Amino acid sequence: MSDYNFLMESRLSAEQFQLVNHLSRIAAEQSLNLYLVGGAVRDLTYGQQVIRDLDFAVEGNPGKILRRLESRRAAPVRPGRAPTGGAETSRLKVESIHFESRRYSGTIRCAGGTRAELAMCRQEVYTKDGRHAGVAPATIFDNLKRRDFSVTAMAISLHPNSRGLLLDPTNGAADIESHELRALHSRSFSEDPSRIYRLFRLGLRLDFRPEERTQAWLELALQNRLWEQLDPAQQGRELHAILAEENPGRFLRMFAGRNLLVGLDKKLASARIPYDRFNKVHSVVRTVPSADPVLLNFHCLVQGLGSSDRMRLAKKVLAEKTAMKVALSLDRDARVLVRALSGSKAGLPSYVYALLSSQPQILLLFLLANYPQPKIQSRIKNYLFKAPQIRANLPRAELQAMGVKPGPELDRILERLFLDQLDGKINTRPQALKRLKELAGIEPAPEKAKQTASRNHGTKKK
Repeated sequence: MSDYNFLMESRLSAEQFQLVNHLSRIAAEQSLNLYLVGGAVRDLTYGQQVIRDLDFAVEGNPGKILRRLESRRAAPVRPGRAPTGGAETSRLKVESIHFESRRYSGTIRCAGGTRAELAMCRQEVYTKDGRHAGVAPATIFDNLKRRDFSVTAMAISLHPNSRGLLLDPTNGAADIESHELRALHSRSFSEDPSRIYRLFRLGLRLDFRPEERTQAWLELALQNRLWEQLDPAQQGRELHAILAEENPGRFLRMFAGRNLLVGLDKKLASARIPYDRFNKVHSVVRTVPSADPVLLNFHCLVQGLGSSDRMRLAKKVLAEKTAMKVALSLDRDARVLVRALSGSKAGLPSYVYALLSSQPQILLLFLLANYPQPKIQSRIKNYLFKAPQIRANLPRAELQAMGVKPGPELDRILERLFLDQLDGKINTRPQALKRLKELAGIEPAPEKAKQTASRNHGTKKK
């Protein structure tokens, strides 16, 4: 039996683990049972090194947890006092929280790139094939049994009294060991045709095959063209899931080869998709752990379409207005930034740093993926990778030892030193310490005093 407490601590990113602990504490305070569910549990069990988005399920109203999370995010932290929830909470920076009361679920985005969904444990009643289901509160076991495949119908308890306990009512762990995808009942694809796409996508990503009965149900669903029944919202969610994959090109190529891409978007199915361009995006994004590839992959997906189709697909796939605006303006914003990076002023690294500091990270990655000019590449890479190393090694402790107390003055001196190092004016540690004293207004010891001290030191030895 796997130790899921150990797996969560060792396999989740630091920010993911902080979020798990933070939500666990809030749920316990609210007397709610909280569980980690779905793909994260599957990937922990399978031994994946990188865990994707986190999905949580709660027996009760998720709004109680999200409202408490929102209040703690907004509350100022008093100096010298840990925020409610412990020291770990102070390091967790939640960027946005969005609650959908109709779906009894909410999404959480953290500053470091972690995304999570928190939903009410529910059971769904389908009244017509492929249509929206009715929703009612349920237990965690009811919630798991309504899921698509056994490998995602598992949960890890996050309650203090049972933390790390695996719930696996459909024996998904055995299917993971067998590398099989097993639908939970014969109506699975007719109730939710988007499961057709999820089966192919998971099968390709994990190298899993459909279990024998599932294969028969899948073939029947394909014969009946159930994929034609997806509504625009379902199509958008599946396209978004594809664009979140490491290399969407191979998934899109697979669906196009099976004539299933038309079920996600008719216009897209007839367009020329630059499948190989996704490889370049992947090679760029993997160098920045916190980067979200969806917007860059969306640009690849729609670059051959007209402006009206781009806008339509942005609404369908991205949904959020901010994400839509960024994705649709990448080309224009990139041209403006390239002109600035190619100018004479950009020969000074500190100028480039100030220029790029005001730009969204996604735009910089877009330039790395689409503008191969050596100057553009080196200047962006210096900003993304070299500058943080210089900043991390600034002699803060030495400056404080010189008598400069933490505060605006100390920060100003270090920032000036940082910019000098960027511009190559300072290349060694002694040069940096000498410059620190100059910036701090500390007079160097007089030469005679140094010599006298040296002679006295020699006399004492004799």
